[in-house]
Amino acid sequence: MTFTPERWVRRRWSPGQRAGSGTARRQSGGTSRASRGRPRAARRPIPERAWGARRVAIVASAVVLCAGMGFVVSKASRWALGDEQFPLSRLTVAGNRLLTEDEVLELTGLDLGTNLLSIDIADVEEAVEASPRVERARAARVLPDEIVVRLDERDPAAIVATGGGAWIEVTEDGLVLPSVERTSSVDVPLITGAVGAFDPDAAAASAEVVAVLEMLGEAMRVSPALWMEISEVRIAPGSGLVIYTVADGAEIRVGSGALDSRGLRRLWMVLEDLRRRGGEVESMDLGFRNQVVVRLKSGSTRGSF
Repeated sequence: MTFTPERWVRRRWSPGQRAGSGTARRQSGGTSRASRGRPRAARRPIPERAWGARRVAIVASAVVLCAGMGFVVSKASRWALGDEQFPLSRLTVAGNRLLTEDEVLELTGLDLGTNLLSIDIADVEEAVEASPRVERARAARVLPDEIVVRLDERDPAAIVATGGGAWIEVTEDGLVLPSVERTSSVDVPLITGAVGAFDPDAAAASAEVVAVLEMLGEAMRVSPALWMEISEVRIAPGSGLVIYTVADGAEIRVGSGALDSRGLRRLWMVLEDLRRRGGEVESMDLGFRNQVVVRLKSGSTRGSF
């Protein structure tokens, strides 16, 4: 039997063979559309040659799309990291008291003009924290052209005048801080005299300086006002320590060894008492047991404390 396309279409898509159409409805007692006399246009099938052409077109489009996406992905990082985009032009420093922005930039090792997106923030923080002057550093990238570095600096407790003419900042625990541009503006006590053998490149202060630092730290704990009153501590070979005050430049002879907390409290009590009376101290000697010898600029007095 020969099938024409029309007969083949009717046999394939007759209403009785469609899922959910007339056959199923007749089985359930319903009435099919065909039985109601409504003619239904037959859908012409897509010839196999047309399907083949469509498959080729779909596959070709997919290949082109994948190739395009691959090209974009491969180039995206280069476009984003191109030196012509996001060049570093500013380094902003926060929390710094003694370090300048130029000095922090030098610590980071960064060059202005470097691609901002290629900078490793962790490396920047590590480089800055390598300086003895920095206790902690936190860096952040700010598009399009800025790095912000926030610092916690180590506080110097004193400045040591060495025999070579150098001025060295030291922390309370004896850590030597490298000299910076603003070192001369630091407002802390000065340690002079026989400071021992150490230079600006040393990692820690000498034993003589450490003893003075311990006394200064104890003075701060006794009274911050007493610490502020100490202008200079001179290490005098053979005669112990000599303290010079800020208010009147008084010379206070401590004797052998540094003052402990008891001796510092006694010193501060005497100074406060004399200041209340309006006296200006020229010198003071704490080398006597339970006694302080004071020379005022208008005479001398002796008292037991």
